Amino acid sequence: MTVAPTEELTVETAAATLRCLVDGPADAPVAILVHGFPDCWRSFRHQVAPLVDAGLRVVRPSQRGYAPSSLARDGRYDAAALGADVLAIADGVSPERPVRLVGHDWGAVACYAAAARAPERVSHLCTMGVPHLRVAAPRFLAPAQLRRSWYMLFFQLRGLAEARAAADDFALIRRLFRDWSPGWRCPEEELRAIVDALSPREHLSAALAYYRALATGGLSAEVRHAAFSRVRVPSLYLHGVDDGCVGVGLADGVEAAYAGPITVARIPGAGHFLHQERADAVTPIVRRFLLGE
Repeated sequence: MTVAPTEELTVETAAATLRCLVDGPADAPVAILVHGFPDCWRSFRHQVAPLVDAGLRVVRPSQRGYAPSSLARDGRYDAAALGADVLAIADGVSPERPVRLVGHDWGAVACYAAAARAPERVSHLCTMGVPHLRVAAPRFLAPAQLRRSWYMLFFQLRGLAEARAAADDFALIRRLFRDWSPGWRCPEEELRAIVDALSPREHLSAALAYYRALATGGLSAEVRHAAFSRVRVPSLYLHGVDDGCVGVGLADGVEAAYAGPITVARIPGAGHFLHQERADAVTPIVRRFLLGE
């Protein structure tokens, strides 16, 4: 079951105009749920009602570059910039209390970065689909993972990557869903919402710029701190056993990236989009963690 958003919220930063869907009472503790690629702010639709029913205010931003949020006015799509966006949203919706963060894929990277920059603003950190890069980054060079990550190299081809990604009604994006979650088919209405988030062309270029930033800005001290700092807040990490994007083996030993308490759960029968594929399994785990149960 999903619930209609109680409101749409706009958060203005120096670099972007961030649009958010917000559900739940205004005075409740805040959980910010951050989507990845290729996805949109509807990504966590299955988790909204259970979390609101549990007494949380749920905020789902559209990340910078994804419509209806704006393009990045500073041109940045690196981990540090994404983390700063999450903290700006936190300051806008919960200035007095720490927030709970939930991130999938690039949303996980954004949440790691936010927790690294301002751990006092984060009470709980739940990430999915991309293990902490402090442990996982070298493993992306393993042959099996390189085969899975072919798209990262392809996305470096400016212009050609955009043309191929948008061709035949975004057939490449549909292929990624099939490859990354082989036991699941994304509903057509969700694919249409994702296409809307990646349209017009400049928004698609922005989404691909996240991957280009790995090559152009990945070595700056600010980005290294955002991406590789050890997590110091209570954390939960979830990974689909059948993930065709990021192999589940990349999560082995990820506990070493955390200085605070960490629970790791591997979800059987789920691929990369585990929170959508196996909401029946994922949502109760996330709910209990965010409530401290």
